[in-house]
Amino acid sequence: MKDVLADEIFSYWESLRHGRLVPKRSEVDPRMLQKSLNYTFILELNASGIARFRLAGSKVSDCMGMEMRGMPAHSLIVPENRDYFSKALDASFNTPEILDLNLSHKARLILLPMSDEANQTTRMLGCLIANTTHPDFPTRLAVKSLSRTRIVASKPTYKKPVLEMAEDQADFIAAQTKKATQSRPPYLRIVK
Repeated sequence: MKDVLADEIFSYWESLRHGRLVPKRSEVDPRMLQKSLNYTFILELNASGIARFRLAGSKVSDCMGMEMRGMPAHSLIVPENRDYFSKALDASFNTPEILDLNLSHKARLILLPMSDEANQTTRMLGCLIANTTHPDFPTRLAVKSLSRTRIVASKPTYKKPVLEMAEDQADFIAAQTKKATQSRPPYLRIVK
């Protein structure tokens, strides 16, 4: 289940990039995340540099036992790991890079950077995959491991020609050239 949800959100995020460094927040269509929508959230970096939940799926709220909208991102994490998590999150906004965290209670957190309309990386599409029926939930989660993946833009170097409006192209046929005959030298004639 973990990998299916993670693959869906990552594949969708990757499809929105179109060779750019990060996709825009306005391009996200929740209908495209059918399986993982309840586990999905969006973080927004505010002016004070704190990332807060802008939207959160029901499973994310179930994990914490409260509505997460407006809460700081580090509220998911146990207090002793918050500084480590916050520094990684700041680096992810600045670089940008993908964060994949293994958390306590066999939970997984994926953070994928996005840009706002001014092309500044101030948003994160995230997915918290956890079994919220576990008796320990609601709870805060400890960071067991963190993996970072730097994002590289991949704009195509070759543009395909647009052939929809082009005329039919005739095949090139090499013309048979005749050898020049030496019957008479060329001359000019003046016509009045």
